[in-house]
Amino acid sequence: MNESDIEWLDALAGREAPESATRREAQALRAALRSPAPAAITAEPPNLAREAQLIARAVEEKLIAPGPPLRRSRWLLPIAAGVLLTFSAGILLQYQQQSTQPEVVRGDDAVVRIAADDPAALKHRILRELRAAGVEATGYEALGAYGIDAELPLPLSDAVKRVLESHHIPEPADGVLRVEIRGRE
Repeated sequence: MNESDIEWLDALAGREAPESATRREAQALRAALRSPAPAAITAEPPNLAREAQLIARAVEEKLIAPGPPLRRSRWLLPIAAGVLLTFSAGILLQYQQQSTQPEVVRGDDAVVRIAADDPAALKHRILRELRAAGVEATGYEALGAYGIDAELPLPLSDAVKRVLESHHIPEPADGVLRVEIRGRE
């Protein structure tokens, strides 16, 4: 910053500055900024009847060509309805995708990945249900994910199948259940 800029900023801030053109300019700007805003300019509302009379007179005197009569498009209402319907359908789909149902994805490494609002509570619930069905399952927490490991008896009992189905977990073909639960992003 040069000396002229410092003088200008000092004068704009209301501090003492040496007499110069820069100081006078900054003081004028300061005074303008501190003065109350001018009253809003009010305009009269348009007189549509007078406007129509003037246009009709201009057409009579052949000053302007008559315009086509105003009419509404017969497609306006169906287009508006279609846009509204599409918009509503999009919102409905978005809302349905945000349900509280956990998302389940089977990865290539045979780990079932679930996204849940409360991953710790879901892990404890699945563990409790598997143990009640006679499965020895262990839970763990690592790197922000909650997990469950279990050896399922083959063939699967009805109780174990019900637990897996209730959480939308696919039945593992080899009997090794590996579940990873993370919070929703």
